[in-house]
Amino acid sequence: MNTNLLILAFIIIFMLHNLEEIITVERWMKRTYPRVRKRIPLFAQKEIEKFQDITAAQFAVVVFVLSIPCSALILVAAVTEHYFLFLGLNLIFALNIFTHPLQSLFLRCYTPGVWTSILLVIPYNILFFYHFAKAGMLTMNTIAASFVVAVLFIPVFLLSHKIGEKWS
Repeated sequence: MNTNLLILAFIIIFMLHNLEEIITVERWMKRTYPRVRKRIPLFAQKEIEKFQDITAAQFAVVVFVLSIPCSALILVAAVTEHYFLFLGLNLIFALNIFTHPLQSLFLRCYTPGVWTSILLVIPYNILFFYHFAKAGMLTMNTIAASFVVAVLFIPVFLLSHKIGEKWS
């Protein structure tokens, strides 16, 4: 399998996953969250309630802002073949393998993003990590560098949410 094909697939899956979240987050926060709130630990409730009034438009802004540096990083990784950049980005995205399905199991209900996590993100990451391992691209240096990229991306993620909050 071609690494650039995996990058293209990532872009499509990233878009579909975020569209599922954009389409469902506002309704979920208004209708489902009040019903399942009591099942959520207090420390998590405080964080979630910051987004209680989030609209689909606000979340779309978050995704848009986040997509700009993601796109730049993907382009640089594909052109330069510095695939550790892409691996770092994918490590963050791969967290969806755990977060959405575990949230749904814990809350015993649908959570925004769970369907694309199960049907697209998990199978993609199995294929992705299989390809990277088979191609010898999962060296200690590559993994260490990709973790640095992932950590450096955290402020970008937080900033995108701050910008989205301001959108009304």
